Amino acid sequence: MATQFRECHSLILKKIELRNFRNYVRQSSEFSERVNIFSGANAQGKTNLLEAIYLLALGKSFRAGHDRELVRHDCQAFSVQGMLTGDVFPVQPSTITINSDGSRKKIFLNGTPLRKQTDLVGMAKVVLFAPEDLQIVKSAPSFRRQFLDIGLAQCSSIYRDDLYRYTAVLTQRNRFLKDQIGKRVDRNELAAWNDQLIKYANRVAAGRYHGLAILAPIASRYHAMVSNQREELHVSYKSALNPASKSSLEPAAETYGHALAAKLHELEYAELARGLTLAGPHRDDLMLTIPDQGELRVYASQGQSRTAALALKMALVELIKEMTGDYPLLLLDDVLSEFDNERKSALLETVMGITQTFITTTDPERFSDNPDCKMFRVEGGAIQE
Repeated sequence: MATQFRECHSLILKKIELRNFRNYVRQSSEFSERVNIFSGANAQGKTNLLEAIYLLALGKSFRAGHDRELVRHDCQAFSVQGMLTGDVFPVQPSTITINSDGSRKKIFLNGTPLRKQTDLVGMAKVVLFAPEDLQIVKSAPSFRRQFLDIGLAQCSSIYRDDLYRYTAVLTQRNRFLKDQIGKRVDRNELAAWNDQLIKYANRVAAGRYHGLAILAPIASRYHAMVSNQREELHVSYKSALNPASKSSLEPAAETYGHALAAKLHELEYAELARGLTLAGPHRDDLMLTIPDQGELRVYASQGQSRTAALALKMALVELIKEMTGDYPLLLLDDVLSEFDNERKSALLETVMGITQTFITTTDPERFSDNPDCKMFRVEGGAIQE
C-alpha cells in the first residue's frame, strides 16, 4: 500500500557523490524524495553511506573519533558532496562539499568556503536513529544532553552559539580552579568567571527548557503509538538547581541563573579542592520515566529502551519541524532488526511519510512492494539501484 506523504517538507537530498570515503572509491547516487532503502550484507557500506549524509549536515561523523578514520585505506583524502534543495539555501539546488585529508577539513557551500564548521549546522538538518542510541535511555546523562543539544543546535543559531560560549567559559573556569589549588584564591577573578558561567548557563538552560516543552508531549505521543498504548513516556529536565522543573518547564528556566549563583557559592570550597565546576547545564540530565514504574535508565528492558529511544528520535524530527519549518532528513540504520514484529510494523507506520528517509536493512523484502520506496543494493562499497 502506498504511503500518504505530507507535502510540507522542503529539505531534500537529491544526490550524493563520494570519493575515497570509507570503503567507497567513487560513488554517485540519486535519491527519491520519499523513502530510500539500502539493503545488503553486513560490512558492505550501508552505514558508511548514512555516515556521509550525517557528515553533510553536521560536519562530523556519528561514530568516528577522527576524520582520518573516514579516509579510504591507502588514500590521502576523502570528498563528500551533496546536492540539496530547501528554503534555507541561497540557490536551488545547492551543493555542500566536505574535503579532508584526515587532519584538515574544508567545507564549501556552492564552492564558497565556510568560515567555520559550525556555520554548516542548521542547513541540512538530520536525525539519526541507530542501534547505539539505546545509550540515550540506559547510559550516562551525557548521552541524553548530547541528544537534546544536537537537535537544538540544528534549530537555533542562538542556542548553538550560547552552548559554544558556555562550553568555552566552563573550560576556562575549570582551568582557573585547577590553577588555584594550594594557592590563595583570587576572589575577583573567580567572581568574574562565575558571572560569565551564570550568564551563558542561564541561556543554555532556557533553550533546553523551551525545546523540551515542545519535545516532551510529542515523545509521549510517539511512544504510545509504538507501544500500542501500553505505556506512557514522561520526559522532564533533571537539575539539582530546579527540583520543581518536572512540573513546570518554562518558569524553571527563568530562575536557573539565580539558582546556579547560589549553588556555586555553596560549592565553592569543594570546587576549589577538586579544580572542577560541579554545577551547571553540563551536569543536568533528562529524566525518562513510565508512571508507576520509575526511571527507564534503571529498570527498562531492551524492548522498552528501544521504544523510548525511537520515540525521542521521532519527537526530535517534529521538534525541528516546529522550530524551523523544515523536516530534517531521517536516517534509520538497521533499526528494524532491533524490534519484534509488532514494533516493526508500528515503527514503519510511524516513520514512513513524514520526511525524506534513508533506511539500511538486511531484509529488503518488507519494502519491495511499496511504490514509495526506492530500492538500492549495497555490496563491496558500491551502490546499485
